[in-house]
Amino acid sequence: MLKDLNLVGGMTNTDWLNQFHDEMRTHKITQGQLAKTADYSRSHLNQLLTGNKPINQQARLRLTLALRSLTGQNNVDVCIDYLGVTFKSHDYEELVTELFQINLNHFNLKEGARYGYAATFKCGEIDVLLSPYQDVNADGYDPSEDSGTMIELKGQGCRYVESYLRQQNRTWYDFLETCIALDGHFTRVDLAINDRNGLLDVPTLIEKCDRDEFTSRFHGFRDNRTKQWKVSGRTLYLGSPQSEVYFCIYDKAFEQHQKHPEIAIEDQPIRTRFEVRLRRKRAAAAIKNLLAEHDPEKVVFGIINRYLRFLTPSHKAKSQWATDPRWDAFIGNYRDKLRLSTNPEPLSYAHITRWLKKQVAPSLKMLQLIDQYNGTTELKAIIDGGKLTQRHWDLIHHYQHHRNGVLTDSEPSETSKKSDYADQSK
Repeated sequence: MLKDLNLVGGMTNTDWLNQFHDEMRTHKITQGQLAKTADYSRSHLNQLLTGNKPINQQARLRLTLALRSLTGQNNVDVCIDYLGVTFKSHDYEELVTELFQINLNHFNLKEGARYGYAATFKCGEIDVLLSPYQDVNADGYDPSEDSGTMIELKGQGCRYVESYLRQQNRTWYDFLETCIALDGHFTRVDLAINDRNGLLDVPTLIEKCDRDEFTSRFHGFRDNRTKQWKVSGRTLYLGSPQSEVYFCIYDKAFEQHQKHPEIAIEDQPIRTRFEVRLRRKRAAAAIKNLLAEHDPEKVVFGIINRYLRFLTPSHKAKSQWATDPRWDAFIGNYRDKLRLSTNPEPLSYAHITRWLKKQVAPSLKMLQLIDQYNGTTELKAIIDGGKLTQRHWDLIHHYQHHRNGVLTDSEPSETSKKSDYADQSK
């Protein structure tokens, strides 16, 4: 069942029923359990499963989601995939210590930064952007030219932070509360819904947009296609990138396959991703609601339902069209309640080893054999001549201390050097 990414179509009723019965037997699911979860009567369910009643699209979807719920395979979750926070303070050392609770020696200072900042204080995928120190009490001080300090966490940065939070027995809620306590101003937050089983089909949603089978508060949508060899990925954008609310629905499996071609598209852990990108006031409001409710499903789907709904066309007026069954399932019917998940990925050690095995190992083996035949040490010379960056050294020390990529204060990096940027920029 999990391999059938097209839950509604692509299989005859007979094949689908055979596969469904196999899944029930494998997981020892009874008809009584299934009927209760899918909200069917026992007699009606029995007629569906025996083929005495035809199974339409909605019934297939409803039974599939019920089975996934019973087997713990209902893989839809919400994560923070981007976070931007600015602070008026220039005391970046205090900000880093309070927010991340990481030894400052694990950070490296680099000149240059984005968004007009002057330098970056960096640890792994955590970016702390610094502006030149300004004395607020000095004559001629212009607050409009004082950018203070910015914390920027992109997708991998969020996963990196989650590694530390888990090690420290903290949560995203603790981190966000600390941002507020330090007078942080949230400039952007992306809440990403990971659909691990292909409940949402991006090409289908694009087709429904083309046929005007949806309602939305956005003024338009944009379709983007990326092609590579014989496969392609689709992306649906709704709204304007400059607005405070912007939706992006895309083929995450294809995107990850482009980055890591050694993993086949069908084996990628996330099939489709729905990103709710919020800026300025909308970002601040979403964070406030997350902290008040501790209910990410209520927050993220509250936003989605306010702006977007896909429909099933009928002979009735469009205002009376029913919600599309797959969209109905996505926004909450027949599935478990979502949680704010964490998926720590502190460093890319696994990606490095996969890449070596798939792409590099044959060449290394060839050089090794040539050295053996000729009595040379060319391979050793190549390895010895390799230059390691700070990130490589961090990776070595992370795993040297058996922390699975997490540096703790009791195990400082031996290679990181801290500079007093505040003194330099005064």
